Amino acid sequence: MEKKFATAAAVMTALIFGGLAGPMAPVYGAADGKPIAGIQCERQEYSNFHIHAHLDIFIDGKPHAVPESIGIINRTCLYWMHTHDPSGIIHIEAPETRAFTLTQFFEIWKSTAKGVPATKEAPKIYVNGKRVNGRLEQVEIGPLAEIALVYGKEPAAIPSSYDFSKNL
Repeated sequence: MEKKFATAAAVMTALIFGGLAGPMAPVYGAADGKPIAGIQCERQEYSNFHIHAHLDIFIDGKPHAVPESIGIINRTCLYWMHTHDPSGIIHIEAPETRAFTLTQFFEIWKSTAKGVPATKEAPKIYVNGKRVNGRLEQVEIGPLAEIALVYGKEPAAIPSSYDFSKNL
């Protein structure tokens, strides 16, 4: 499994930085690739600490898209925490094992992509279908976690799992 991820990371890095994928998403702020929320932007993906989680966002009961290319700076670098596509999968590929939080993800999102939920309200947080009491900065992103953030009215059902096999 690790070898599969290492190979996939190498191919993705070649596509992103080698020009085969064509233009990347526009840059929305951190064009210089400086660290954001303690997370580096580098020209390579790491397999030392490589996990994925899925994020669903609901605003007044309706889904809110998590865009592609959060944390990817056009042909320059990608942050250890990023998205490749609009599936909602958060990729964490770092040189060492450490904690990553939802607040860090949102800081990277605000600096590198559009579409951050435009609400000042604190969301209700669910991890694997269970309500978590805490704030975004207190919630660590774990391997294969299904995270749901609910702003306002709840959806008919809170997701409790995600089929990662269809998007990895």
